[in-house]
Amino acid sequence: MAGRLLYYTESVCPACLRRVTAALREDGEAVYMEKSCPEHGHFRSLVWEDSGENYAEWLRLGGLDVSKLPQTEAEAEALVGDFAACASCRPASAALMTTNACNMDCPVCFTRDHGEPLRQPGLDECRRRLEGYRERAGENALLELCGGEPTVRGDICELASMARDMGFDFIQLNTNGIKLASSPELCARLRESGVTTVYLGFDGLTEKPYLAKYGRPMLDIKERAVENSAAAGLAVVLVCCVIPGENDGELGAIVDYARRHMPAVRGVYFQPVSWFGIYPEGAESKRITIPGVIRRLERQHGDISAKDFSPGHYEHPQCSFNACYMKDREGRLRPLTSRETKPAPGVERLRDTLKRSWLPSKTELLTVGGMAFQDSGNIDLMRLRRCSIQIIGEGGVTVPLCAKYLTGCGGARLLPGID
Repeated sequence: MAGRLLYYTESVCPACLRRVTAALREDGEAVYMEKSCPEHGHFRSLVWEDSGENYAEWLRLGGLDVSKLPQTEAEAEALVGDFAACASCRPASAALMTTNACNMDCPVCFTRDHGEPLRQPGLDECRRRLEGYRERAGENALLELCGGEPTVRGDICELASMARDMGFDFIQLNTNGIKLASSPELCARLRESGVTTVYLGFDGLTEKPYLAKYGRPMLDIKERAVENSAAAGLAVVLVCCVIPGENDGELGAIVDYARRHMPAVRGVYFQPVSWFGIYPEGAESKRITIPGVIRRLERQHGDISAKDFSPGHYEHPQCSFNACYMKDREGRLRPLTSRETKPAPGVERLRDTLKRSWLPSKTELLTVGGMAFQDSGNIDLMRLRRCSIQIIGEGGVTVPLCAKYLTGCGGARLLPGID
């Protein structure tokens, strides 16, 4: 294996999902994960588009010292422990998977499995799961309603009202926006029912990324969903899945669209593409990482600088990047954040920050950041132990999202089903 060793961790074989030891190595101006399976051979995945020195500095800013990470395979195995109990953090937020039904048939989908029947838990079951989640996570827990597509449920507003009456004061709806675009009345009902924030897939200002991701034009639908949500008083977070060669040249344009639609649009959240569920062959060649996204933002938007961004401090620093901006009198974005070492916040502080950022407000603030989800090619079980975004299962037990939807290149999954 080539390259300078940074540390060892535990991962899985992308073919069979067998647990294997992995090495993080610097090779040129990039960091790769290298691992071998006795049955399926050697695998190499890009994890950081920058030097080992800059990678180590980013981890340090997030509270990790590379020199103290495992330097032998035995140390890595002992540190990670049991894969089944991989999450040791209380989640800052968790998603209730409301249905696996959808009003789309996308060629790329992280939850989809053609072999599964319709799964749509009833309101009573949803209540039990939410009660268990709140008991474990605390009264200030954040909630996301996901799918499939949650708006295909005829009782989605009743479900949101139930969650609100249980005490959830931050309820985020993860949606493709189709029903929101066609029905201002639905947007108003969602707001009245307790939904606070629309987490809207928004992948560019041209049709190219939508044709690649959805298989159809979607830009007009996305823009109408933003307009109708804003009119109903819902906060909007634009969520961009960044796919090299498809929309990585449109990141600055998305931020500028958000700037023009402040304060209804509260954030832009970039997600470097990760390969779950259904995905094409050759996916490994389409990797983009946190520094790759930040560099493109800096090049494409004159108000954004790489030094505005810092890693997450509750979740693993390799998982997220964050910055916050204020719109000035000239309409430009002025950074309120900078890259600096900060104390690791507790989960309550992180939840309070998310609420201040993404609840409806008239303040002219915009968060720009993202989450780098892991797949079978690059999953690091040390990262998984610090997962802050999880899926609500039976009895309110939560599972890290990256473990729940982990999919091998042949379609195998460790944890079948949507919940």
